[in-house]
Amino acid sequence: MVLSKNIRRPVPFVWTPSSKGSEAQLEKSTKAAGAISGSLLLHPQFRDVVAERLAGAVKIPTVTYDHMGPIGTDPRWDVFYLFSKYLEETFTQVYEKLNVITINQHGLLYTWEACNFPPSSGHQKKCMLTVKEKVVPAPDSTANRWTHPPFSGHYDGDFIWGRGSEDDKSNLIAMLSALESLLIEDFGPQRTVVLSVGFDEEGGAEESYGAKCLANRPLKQYGKNGIELILDEGIAGVDNYFGTDFALPATAEKGYVDVTVTVNTAGGHSSTPPDYTAIGYLARIIQAIEDNPFPSHLTSINPTKTFLEQAALHSKKMPSSLRAAILDPSRSGEVISYLDKNPELRALIRTSTAVDIVKGGEKANALPETAQVTVNHRIAIEDSVQTIKDHYIEILTPISQKYNLTLLHFNTPTPDPIRSTSAICSTMTLSAYDALEPSPVSNPSDPRFTWLTETIHHTLGSEIIVSPTLLTGNTDTQFYWDLSSQIYRFSPWNQKLDPRGSRMHTVDERVPVEGLMEMVRFYWEFVRYVDGKRL
Repeated sequence: MVLSKNIRRPVPFVWTPSSKGSEAQLEKSTKAAGAISGSLLLHPQFRDVVAERLAGAVKIPTVTYDHMGPIGTDPRWDVFYLFSKYLEETFTQVYEKLNVITINQHGLLYTWEACNFPPSSGHQKKCMLTVKEKVVPAPDSTANRWTHPPFSGHYDGDFIWGRGSEDDKSNLIAMLSALESLLIEDFGPQRTVVLSVGFDEEGGAEESYGAKCLANRPLKQYGKNGIELILDEGIAGVDNYFGTDFALPATAEKGYVDVTVTVNTAGGHSSTPPDYTAIGYLARIIQAIEDNPFPSHLTSINPTKTFLEQAALHSKKMPSSLRAAILDPSRSGEVISYLDKNPELRALIRTSTAVDIVKGGEKANALPETAQVTVNHRIAIEDSVQTIKDHYIEILTPISQKYNLTLLHFNTPTPDPIRSTSAICSTMTLSAYDALEPSPVSNPSDPRFTWLTETIHHTLGSEIIVSPTLLTGNTDTQFYWDLSSQIYRFSPWNQKLDPRGSRMHTVDERVPVEGLMEMVRFYWEFVRYVDGKRL
């Protein structure tokens, strides 16, 4: 396969010893970068090399959509062949010296086997990095709002622009650039390093063609808990909370389920309507769903509680009343009330409810026979898929009884004993799709979390407060739970490097080149640091 003419493969970087003039820069950078002293990562030209690598990756539109067909049947997957070729031609050392295998056509599994084992070191579990190569669509309707076209990969010297520049090709290119640099420097790991690259994150567990297949290989090869720790992209790096910089690796993520409520009624002509049509019934159902949110919890198993406690202890600008409430267990209700006022904070402590899709009606003069709503839920750590199902039955049973709708809930073999007196039975059917329980919670007191913390301090700043948090979305790690008890989700760059803030998944997505270089330095150091650590 030949790369498209508008995708220029970066020239392989050739490292030569730093000139005398660059020694001052190296010394200055070393103070912030710790063990990076002497690495080609500090070479003045390397910044632009990495930026061009990402720019080239962004130009290849590896877009995935909901409910894509099987690979080989759905042609929208074919662009991933081009992307794989681009990576192979860009990271020559990685492809020459690592074991690279393709899983299900587009999943990539890189294995850097351990070497130079000291006799006393014994067998060491593997270190795994996980990332994805897919991006979300950039709708044509937004094309005129982009500063640079979404798949231009424009690099202006400060930012790389385009869909996937932040989420998540930046992490992928940074990981591969770090490995490429370590190979050029003749680094020999004593702990095997595995990089797993998926291509359909959040496609739903029933549909995954990427990570679900990728995870089977190391699980079969290394066994349950055969990986020391897994680091996946997740919370976007370092951000400021209450006047203090925090790095928040997610040690858990919420669960997921889509619930549909379908109302079926008799049709007919609109000139003689009943009191309520199927859409009228559905309107009352939607109101009941939104008027009865799930309760908020703040328990010790939720990493959010640890973050709040760390913020109360270390933040510079937290209101004193909030600080006192967080540090007093008897005042947890006040803390919950504070969090509930902010939608982003509230999502950390309760199962979310989002009415996303409504369907119903075919013609203005025909009564709708079917109306349906799809509601997305991100399930709190304290809840479960069954909690969501029970909640729906509880709040919708009164409506079914009031309006004489037969309630058919979640594939129960027989309906509730509610019978319609009309000639044609009207029904309310509840269904659940793509159900995923909340993830296991990795222990932040584990030494392996300390390894991550120390790497963050070495590369991003010793003044940063590192605390676990909860990821409200979902990552490919859902398929890796059996491989390790310690799974962290973290994108290692400082958000203050882009004063405009994150634009992932929306118009004008971009990443600052300095943030990209922070990622490279972080992964370079993380691999080396974990390699030298033992439990």
